Amino acid sequence: MREVKLSDIKLDGGTQNRVSIDQATIDEYLECMEDGAIFPPLFCVFDGTKYWLVDGFHRYQCYLQRGDKVVSIDYKPGTQEEAQVLSFGANGKHGRPRSHEDKRKAVLAAFEHPHTKDLSDYAVAAKCEVSSPFVAGLRNPEKKKKQAENSQKHHQSKSDELINYAGKPVDNFSGGDQVGPDDAELKAGELAREKDIATMYKMMESDDALKTAVEENHRLNLLLAQLELRMNGLMNEKNEAIDMVKKLQKQIEKNK
Repeated sequence: MREVKLSDIKLDGGTQNRVSIDQATIDEYLECMEDGAIFPPLFCVFDGTKYWLVDGFHRYQCYLQRGDKVVSIDYKPGTQEEAQVLSFGANGKHGRPRSHEDKRKAVLAAFEHPHTKDLSDYAVAAKCEVSSPFVAGLRNPEKKKKQAENSQKHHQSKSDELINYAGKPVDNFSGGDQVGPDDAELKAGELAREKDIATMYKMMESDDALKTAVEENHRLNLLLAQLELRMNGLMNEKNEAIDMVKKLQKQIEKNK
């Protein structure tokens, strides 16, 4: 940290990666400063002669418009090129959020810079405080286009599958791959059994035919309870599938 003349801070070293300075942001900062808000110091790289501004271009304009002659800065020793690399990620986590074009400008500059041009997409993304897919898309637009097409096909395929599934009639409660009743179905069976038990003991005293009838009645009650549960479950799944289809269709339209 040190106090330096505002005029000693250099802005023309290729360290400004925003597309433009926003006057509305400057006005907002000025208003906050007048209300007593404390802003962090400007961040510079000092090459032994010049202070290259890396972070704080909007704040710099505030101090300039207020007529400040001396300001506090945070700095580190380094070259102008090192200042440029540090500037690629400026405002990635604080300050006025960067626009898509701001991020694009920083990444494209990193592709050309001697210190970062040979780095991987992941490393460039880390330097620029953006995502790896964002970097990959700028480095290889055709690849990004192909990924978008594949993503759209995937969403369309899933949408078609869900539409087909949601429209199928429920004609087999066992569901093909179903290996046995779930906990809810077992509970329903238990309830059905409790309803039958009183009648069963009354009818099953001596007559084998009645015993058989009661057992068949119990089996049918159990089956009915399972069918009702499965039907409710399928209806819920169908409603969820329809909602998912709508969301996927919106995503497809967005991707288009």
